[in-house]
Amino acid sequence: MPDSPTKPYRRFRAHGRADDGGMDELRRLTERERGDRRDDPARPAEPPMRPAQAPPRVRPAEDRRRHRALVRAGRPWWSLRGLGPRQLIGRGVLVLMCAFLVWAVAGYLAVRGAVSDSNNRITKAARASLADAPGMLTNPTNILIVGSDARPGETRSRADTIMVMRLDPDAGRVRVLSIPRDTRIELGRLGGEKINAAYYHGQQAGIIRAVRRLTGLPVHHIITVNFRGFPAVVDKVGGVTVNNPTPLSNCAYPGGRTVSFAGGRIDLDGARALEYVRVRKCDDDFQRDRRQQAFLAALKAKLVSPWSAWKAPWNGAALVETLSTDMGVNDLTKFAWLQWRLEQRPEDRYVLAGTPQSIGGVSYVITDPAQAAEQLRRFTAG
Repeated sequence: MPDSPTKPYRRFRAHGRADDGGMDELRRLTERERGDRRDDPARPAEPPMRPAQAPPRVRPAEDRRRHRALVRAGRPWWSLRGLGPRQLIGRGVLVLMCAFLVWAVAGYLAVRGAVSDSNNRITKAARASLADAPGMLTNPTNILIVGSDARPGETRSRADTIMVMRLDPDAGRVRVLSIPRDTRIELGRLGGEKINAAYYHGQQAGIIRAVRRLTGLPVHHIITVNFRGFPAVVDKVGGVTVNNPTPLSNCAYPGGRTVSFAGGRIDLDGARALEYVRVRKCDDDFQRDRRQQAFLAALKAKLVSPWSAWKAPWNGAALVETLSTDMGVNDLTKFAWLQWRLEQRPEDRYVLAGTPQSIGGVSYVITDPAQAAEQLRRFTAG
């Protein structure tokens, strides 16, 4: 009989018993051994048997985080690999904040340099003639706007455009009062003169005093515009679209040529805009002043447009370079903010009432006291 293969165990068989594989005897031996262990006081008690537990399940979110951490291992801080949605949003917000900070600082520096030069062009006499300025954001403020350009061969300028802009935060309105350049006033020892001559003889301080005597309005700030740099500003903002109230046809213009403008909405580049605000041979000063007001409203709309907001500091700097003003960076910032926030309606545009009259062969505009008083009452109403 061949040898049986060697087994790693020996079958236990109890003598004199049925052949049950020895299981009963094995059970008794096991129970006896357990009993001996229980009786031994020095032996620690065995812990109770616990049901088998399944290994902890890894949640999908934790698994994704671990995977992203592995992906990012060894990568530079600026790498986007392995970032989750929240981290990507956080990085995006951080980038936007940094970009805004750089934009704000660069824009401020550009405006500050232009404003410093502009402030230096305001004379001490003009500053002394201004009324004490109230808080612009909380009180009505009158700003005198003067457009000027010297005639060929002259070094001094006459006022070609004279406006008072009133910012009224309480009423939520911007109002503009135009004064015809031929309005007759008394200029001390010079006697009766056109108001634009007040700028020629007295410069900035002279026009401030003349406007105050004529209207009774305090002038808190002054802005003078040099027309020679005016077209470049309009071109820099991409031109303007004006709602022209008075069509013009073949009007004589300096240089021996004529200009024409259709009524309604018209697009103007820098050169055409200058012609539009200065031409005066086809109509009177009243219509010319309304055109200038329409242009001013169009330029304001372009400067405060949301589409050009990112260029606002540089557009503002380019505009300030053509200006002379007593307002510093803070006041000009407030001025720009109010231009954006306050409403300007067509009925808020006034031209000081008067009647054209020839005196000694010279054409003047004689102010109508009653009508002018009513206009000024509405102009200053809250």
